[in-house]
Amino acid sequence: MENVTHTPKYEVVFFDLYGTLIDIRTDEQCDAAWQALYDAACELGAQYDSVEALRERFKKLEAREMVHQSNHAIVRNGWDEFDVLPVYRSLLMNRSDETERLLALPQAAQKAAWAFRQGSTSMIRLYPGALEMIEKLQESGIVVALLSNAQSCYTRAELEMTGLVNVLDDVIISSEEKIRKPARDLYMLALDREFVTAKHALMVGNDEQNDIVGARTAGIDGVYFRTEISPADDPETSSYAVRSFTGADYEGLLDYVLNA
Repeated sequence: MENVTHTPKYEVVFFDLYGTLIDIRTDEQCDAAWQALYDAACELGAQYDSVEALRERFKKLEAREMVHQSNHAIVRNGWDEFDVLPVYRSLLMNRSDETERLLALPQAAQKAAWAFRQGSTSMIRLYPGALEMIEKLQESGIVVALLSNAQSCYTRAELEMTGLVNVLDDVIISSEEKIRKPARDLYMLALDREFVTAKHALMVGNDEQNDIVGARTAGIDGVYFRTEISPADDPETSSYAVRSFTGADYEGLLDYVLNA
């Protein structure tokens, strides 16, 4: 990587999370995920006859909650984001008064959600060098923020687990904002939040449509990482990106950002 000899063009770099900073494999249909949720629900005082009974109840509650949230969406362009945490709260509504006194429903729902996430995850790790790369950007005066399509009830815990929570300057998660990438409105929200203009912001991600094309609609440059969990039909390089790399190439990214 070349030495920085001038002030970098970008004041803020937004990062996608999964496939960009974190490598992960999940399967929400696997038996282990539902068994973990059933065990957690029983421990938290909810009564279900079987794993299958709980699974069917979850699906019904999820469908109902999706309609409810859609009817109250803040955007009407198809990019409104669903928050799954209320489904876990509804799933635990039949707990006894005694278990409610031991752990209030909001905390119990979060615990159940995390149990399900852990059961559905077969692998999770930071890409090598992720923390060091973020720190190098920050040492150059660049703000580093997360901009992720994700469920907060899963992602906040994973940011803690991986140490990312300790280095990121800001965290923007779609389920908390009720809107998801590639919506231009979410990118505009992110710019406003970091007090930066589009020409001084960069988006880094592994999904061409969500991260690169979406950012471009707001006038934000994009750097594309083609990783193993990029969408299968994504290209090897993106014609919409200012740079494309194979894998999470942090050295290549740093060389570009610090010398742009």
